[in-house]
Amino acid sequence: MKGGSSAGVMGRRGLLLASLAAGCAGPETPAGGMSPRLVEVAPGIHTVSGTLPPFDPRHPSVDLRLPGGVTKPPLLILVHGGGGARDQANAMALFHAQGVAVLGFDAYRLAGLEREAQFWIRHVTYEARQRMIYAAALGAYRLATMLDSVDTGRIFIHGLSNGADVVANLAAVASPAHVRMVFAEGLAGAGLGLPDRLSVPVRAVFGRLDNYAGGSATDWRWSRRVPCRLNMAGFDGPPGNAARCNAMLNAFNLAESPEQWVARQRAAGADIDTWFYDDAAHGIFAGPLRFLTVEWPGRTAPATIGATEVTRQKLLQDMLAVIRA
Repeated sequence: MKGGSSAGVMGRRGLLLASLAAGCAGPETPAGGMSPRLVEVAPGIHTVSGTLPPFDPRHPSVDLRLPGGVTKPPLLILVHGGGGARDQANAMALFHAQGVAVLGFDAYRLAGLEREAQFWIRHVTYEARQRMIYAAALGAYRLATMLDSVDTGRIFIHGLSNGADVVANLAAVASPAHVRMVFAEGLAGAGLGLPDRLSVPVRAVFGRLDNYAGGSATDWRWSRRVPCRLNMAGFDGPPGNAARCNAMLNAFNLAESPEQWVARQRAAGADIDTWFYDDAAHGIFAGPLRFLTVEWPGRTAPATIGATEVTRQKLLQDMLAVIRA
């Protein structure tokens, strides 16, 4: 694990990380199983088979940065999307500069699989990406609750794209004694599905121009309903809508959209809301606003990404207001 300002935990890196490693396993722990491997399930499309390893806080992709001169700062766990750790690189720097401890990782590298970002984005199923990200994110959360260098009662989690669906599921298993709020930016509503019950507050975040991977330029991500066949049956996580809508059950029906899921959670009494941002698309912290199209296997799709600097600063300040409250 690498770190920023080397105070607290990083000064005792070897001893602390060795003691924490045993408690940071994700939902799947090797027990003589096969190592993770890519399996082609359709031309150019892969899933991941094998047993995901425990979360290893000593892995070089695990990045804990502590702000200088701050005692027991709040911690923001940044969970990447389909492209790997690069997705959250800007956010890591922005929040760390604001006096917030940040923790990031690369779930694919933690699983022992090294590929370029575009391979993961275009040639791997939603469920495979999200299973790896969930296992790593759950391990990172468990690590965070044991750190003596941060305020473990003020942990926040942000997930982008595939990572948004992952952190929505984490919001069903995280303890409110540790996690104050989860920010799920650019929910897909596909892969692992979304949980039926939440344990901690959630804010769904969308840029008003987010049409990423849609069927048209106005196929907005928050209202998109994808085929149930894109969901995984038997996800080793909290109960959710994928149990009723997956490749084995109702495969040709449409899944619940992110906005429908938010409305269902709100009706059930959950602390949940949606934050919309103008002049923004997919990945508000990722960079400038760009109107792109991307070649996916078998189709071309819109992929508007980024945001204006004004909007990026607006989301930053909105999140900091929650983190500093």
